[in-house]
Amino acid sequence: MDKIFCPESIAVIGVSERPDNLAAGIVGNLQRFGYAGPIYAVGRQPGMRDDIPILPSVEALPEAVDLAVILTPAATVPDLMDACGRKGIRRAVIESGGFSEFSEAGRALEKQVRTVARRWGIRFVGPNCISVINTETGLCLPFTYLDPAALRRGPVSVLAQSGGVSITYALLLSEAGLGVNKVVSMGNKADLDEVDYLTYLLDDPGTEIICLYLESMEAGRRLLELASASPKPVIVQKVNRTSASTQIALSHTAALANDDRIVDAALRQAGVARAVSFDDGVRLAQGFTLPPVRGRDLLVISRSGGHAVVAADAADAAGFRLMPIPQDFADHVRQSFRADVIAPTNPLDLGTVFDFTVYAQITEEALHRLDPAALLLIHTYSAGSEGEISRRMARRIGELIQALNKPIALCAFSQQDEIERLKAHTTAPVFTEIEAAVRALAASRERYARSSVLVPLPPPPKERPHEVEGVLKYSGVLTTDLSLGLCAAYGVPTDEWAVVEDMDGAALVAAALGYPVVLKLLAPAVIHKSDLGGVMLNIADRKALQQAFVALTEQLALEMQDGYRGVLVQRMFSGGREVILGGKRDPSFGPVVMFGLGGIYVETFDDVAFRLAPLSRAEAEEMIAEVRGSRLLYGIRGQPPADMEALVTALLAVSDLMVACPEVVEVDINPLLVFAEGAVAVDARVVVRQ
Repeated sequence: MDKIFCPESIAVIGVSERPDNLAAGIVGNLQRFGYAGPIYAVGRQPGMRDDIPILPSVEALPEAVDLAVILTPAATVPDLMDACGRKGIRRAVIESGGFSEFSEAGRALEKQVRTVARRWGIRFVGPNCISVINTETGLCLPFTYLDPAALRRGPVSVLAQSGGVSITYALLLSEAGLGVNKVVSMGNKADLDEVDYLTYLLDDPGTEIICLYLESMEAGRRLLELASASPKPVIVQKVNRTSASTQIALSHTAALANDDRIVDAALRQAGVARAVSFDDGVRLAQGFTLPPVRGRDLLVISRSGGHAVVAADAADAAGFRLMPIPQDFADHVRQSFRADVIAPTNPLDLGTVFDFTVYAQITEEALHRLDPAALLLIHTYSAGSEGEISRRMARRIGELIQALNKPIALCAFSQQDEIERLKAHTTAPVFTEIEAAVRALAASRERYARSSVLVPLPPPPKERPHEVEGVLKYSGVLTTDLSLGLCAAYGVPTDEWAVVEDMDGAALVAAALGYPVVLKLLAPAVIHKSDLGGVMLNIADRKALQQAFVALTEQLALEMQDGYRGVLVQRMFSGGREVILGGKRDPSFGPVVMFGLGGIYVETFDDVAFRLAPLSRAEAEEMIAEVRGSRLLYGIRGQPPADMEALVTALLAVSDLMVACPEVVEVDINPLLVFAEGAVAVDARVVVRQ
């Protein structure tokens, strides 16, 4: 990676003397940004461009060029890569388009490029990208014109799947006063991908915060394992949110677990902040430049009472506690008031204080005496005399942040040009929206409140119980008996059942279990048995059993002859709270566990939570609390609380099953009945793919 981000020499391939030549834009950017190493230009015709001679071929280059940047028609790229390999160039950036993003023919070209690169040991960025920027060395490889005055050097590095987005983030971060360190437009990721770049940036001394823009996450699990273990904050803007899985949903879990839900849950589990827009990504980065927020106590200081009310609402919505102000401190603050007409509470309204130096003094005293986890300072002012003293105050706030190592979010409201001057006079990040400032503080709080990192997925065990191997020899949708047996083998609580083929067998089992009982038709083709009349509930005696058995076997079994395996007899349970437990094998994140309210309402209310397996006990408890309807489990209107320990144990069992059985692509336990003591899975469905 060093040869990509810090090359000592660069060859730009595709340069010509034509005024509209795009590759010449790369040469121009390198010169404007002060790249100090040799720059070589290669084109089809000899000539001069920006005082650099255009060499007629790669073979004409000197030896030991570190990096080749290619911007030529796609069809020419494989041969150019081969020429680079023969010349000893082992790193390349392919900015050309027309590959897999364009057509099947382009896909074949991209495969050819990979083949050539592997032959020579070339690692490359792209294709179809705007390329790489390193503000530390003057490396600036985009072909579009960039102004060095618009790109500020700073601590944030950007990885983007889109070239335009990479430039947008670089400019927005610079305008916000943060600046950028390294920027990569990854393009089609035919070789290097976000995991490779993230691995490098995590060890890069110049990078303190990493912002990723992704349209796809092929290696999501590995990416988040790296981000979770990183001491550097990572922000992800994942778009393409509405693309659902193309797999046919054979279970509630698959129907509810569209790609973006899993992405969202995985990011939160890994402690990675998710940006919902470009501006949001920048605001989150601003928050991470502050010292960590370690707690929920927030103090708000505002010049405007109305702005203070907005801040109080935002703080509550973000899970902050507006800490009470002790009377002695309130009395001290009141001494600064011009008129004693405002009660000093939190938010602290300083509307009657017109000496802005007092704002910084009160801020400093509050941090010393009250020790909040974070402080939000809202400052409304006008240009002119208020502008100058406001800039001095902002400069002092920046000094306090560094001296006291405390997070102070400065939110300023004034004319736009005045805000820009304010940013130039302070090291503190300047927010222009209260909600954005509070969100940035909350993101910092959530990141630093994590007690653990995302656990790497362990390999499946070499040996599994004999009954498990017997079940997993089947492929497709397993019948209820096989599904329940597999779940029970990993610790999901179940009750006794038996599979029978005739009425006499059903009567014997029912008598042994005790009435009332349940009958369920066993056939893989019956996905939702209750919808098709494939379940008979609350059978009270032998006569009712006879009628139910005839109804199942005569009316439905004939329609489901393929795979028909008989009838399941179970004890009938009543009472208990119905929940659903599920599992899904995601192509990017691997095994995922789901929890929600169960029964027929799970898809109606759409109230579910997801986590990546393996689950810790704390994560299982968080899943339960995350579901809004889980309040029903804690006992309302005189009902006893459900056995939460049994529920957590069942969730951990599903997690174990998904980790140990890579053949399982979906699991549904719906419902799991949770009682005041204990729990039992009364129905399950498992999908196996060999």
